[in-house]
Amino acid sequence: MLSNLLLLIYVLTSSFIFTTHSYINKCLRHQEILLLQLRDELVFNSSLSTKLVRWNESGECCKWHCVECDASGYVVSLQLDDEAISGGIGDSSSLFRFKYLQKLNLGYNYFYYTDPIPRGIGKLTYLTHLNLSCAGFGGQVPSEISFLKRLVSLDISGDSSIILEHPNLEMLVQNLTELRELHLDGVDMSFFRERKSQGHIILSHLPNLTSLSLSCCGLHAPLPKSFWQLHSLSVLRLDYNDLSAVSLHELFTNFPSLTTLTLLACRLKGSIPSNLASLTKLIHVVRLQYELEGRKEEE
Repeated sequence: MLSNLLLLIYVLTSSFIFTTHSYINKCLRHQEILLLQLRDELVFNSSLSTKLVRWNESGECCKWHCVECDASGYVVSLQLDDEAISGGIGDSSSLFRFKYLQKLNLGYNYFYYTDPIPRGIGKLTYLTHLNLSCAGFGGQVPSEISFLKRLVSLDISGDSSIILEHPNLEMLVQNLTELRELHLDGVDMSFFRERKSQGHIILSHLPNLTSLSLSCCGLHAPLPKSFWQLHSLSVLRLDYNDLSAVSLHELFTNFPSLTTLTLLACRLKGSIPSNLASLTKLIHVVRLQYELEGRKEEE
């Protein structure tokens, strides 16, 4: 009797697992059609591509390279980084018809700085992670990114031809209250020094921010006082900015939660503060460069 009961439980469990597994990997036909349309629209070098060239009409599309689906068969993640894409993403692209897309990575592609970040990206309101780093986009960051209220991570770093002016930082992040990671390395933010409210903007609109990367952004000290109130930051990167008017004491005492701080070539002056040892969480200081009594040193 007991053995029969155990056998029944095993059969039912196995059947449930098989059914669930099959259901999870079942690709919706209209999602497959969208993926194939997107592949045909994109301009990319097939000899360098390792993902798009392997998309075809055979097999489950949810198992295609760089594609992930949810339990219902909707595409929720597209990792199209380093695919030698050089065009084909206009505002009406099939890319923006993936209604439930949560993660999009277009980093390290070849848009040759002629194509702006498409405004259609604002239609992907379920996005939590958006990576456009070193993709080769140029021009003004579109205000439509501010529509992506679910964003947790935003990376538009690495392209010096990207401009953040209209919209400015305030307009860009005003709705992104869930953001935890913001990477703007290389984006021209020289206006930051002209607008005293910028630090307050980051503080008030991004209460959950823990990682901020602003290397090579044209920043100049003094920075707004409210910038130093971002006490929740655990990662801060300010390399290749002119922080000659910032004291090392100010840096080390205002961010008690830091685990990573990078300050390469920031023209900092003075000595390492004696209270550095009290920052027990600071485990990774990368090439802090400073000047001490006219002598250039690295720590």
